[in-house]
Amino acid sequence: MWRQRISTPSHGSRYIDIESDTQFSDAWITLGLLLMFLGLVLQNPFLSASAFALFLVALTGWLWNTLSLFGLHYERNLSEIRAFRGETINLVLTVRNQKILPLTWLSIVDRFPVELPVNASKVMVNTTTNLGEFHTFWMPGAFQRLQRPFQIECSERGFYTFGPAVVSTGDGFGLFSRRATLMERQQLIVYPHLYSAADLHLPPKNPFGAQGTRGHLFQDPLRTVGIRAWQPADSLHHVHWKATARQQQLLSRAFEPSAEAQVLIFLNVATLVRHWHGYIPELLERVVSVAASLASLTAEQRLPVGLIANGALPNSDQPIRLLPGRSPDQLLHILELLAAVTNFATAPIEEILLREAPRAPWGATLVIVTAIAHDALLAALLDLAGAGRRVVLFTLAAEPPKDLLPGIMVYHLPHLVNDLLAPTLVQNDSD
Repeated sequence: MWRQRISTPSHGSRYIDIESDTQFSDAWITLGLLLMFLGLVLQNPFLSASAFALFLVALTGWLWNTLSLFGLHYERNLSEIRAFRGETINLVLTVRNQKILPLTWLSIVDRFPVELPVNASKVMVNTTTNLGEFHTFWMPGAFQRLQRPFQIECSERGFYTFGPAVVSTGDGFGLFSRRATLMERQQLIVYPHLYSAADLHLPPKNPFGAQGTRGHLFQDPLRTVGIRAWQPADSLHHVHWKATARQQQLLSRAFEPSAEAQVLIFLNVATLVRHWHGYIPELLERVVSVAASLASLTAEQRLPVGLIANGALPNSDQPIRLLPGRSPDQLLHILELLAAVTNFATAPIEEILLREAPRAPWGATLVIVTAIAHDALLAALLDLAGAGRRVVLFTLAAEPPKDLLPGIMVYHLPHLVNDLLAPTLVQNDSD
């Protein structure tokens, strides 16, 4: 909940850009003096009373306007500061006038994100600033508290800011007005929608295949610690040929055991083969949701999970890179990164995959989530699988990969994007 007290600058104000406006001018003073002079000269009580009333109204209006911001509170209360796409959260706006002086009018223009509808209606866009504005009008009486409930539809993932708010009020005669900008802001994070294992057509346990028992160690061929006698279960790629020639017996390299099983998710934000040609917004959202869902399923199995994406954060041109970890906040960090990721592809996903995969522990499962399965990406996956890496591909492409991918587990998920594909004519009524 955000609470802000409005006070005058002489009492340590928290708002800036105070502006005063008035319909009162020197002409009013001139008119009042003229009426008073004529009333005294002509001994006309009506003219004297009119001058006195004019000065009284002007003085009352000025004092009313001066005191209008004292004891005035504006509160913005969001029921949640984190939500998932598709959810609805509650918003309560509260105005409290803690003084004996009533306010006949109070206008508040609060900056709201344009992407999130309020009460099923769009937020107005200021054509000058191109920012969303939410207008409310209030009439708080003396020592009165007013509340208005609203609902915000979290229809788009992302990081959203509410505020600052511009408060305008003044006297009841309409002669003077004051405007103040409240610089306090509040943030709302909308995470991607999460699919269940059933939605992804995955088994509830071991969605990436058997991972071995807890604590199982994997041999890392990048870390050779010695040689030993060759065994039938060893790959011929691990034979140490020079030592075999010297010892006149078949010897195999001994590798250092690597860390336990991990899952490293690679997200491709490109929805077209040539990412500079543009992107398909809703298809990107589905891909991001699949990546978030897989991260959640992995965390549920208590496996370290990380995320690497060729998408960038707002105002950044660097790819997202979060290595697998067991921190209790690891999944939260991944969801926040996926909430903020943009459609800007920093590099082709196959380049990032070939650069980052060798740095990953040998026991890590490399999970690639992409809307497209083009030849360059498939070739990179085959290279990694041929090197002994465990690779799992999740694709939302309209068609599955045409060629067989030995050593690679492939999940084709067209059912998640069927509503995005153009319908095709199966049978004509005239046939």
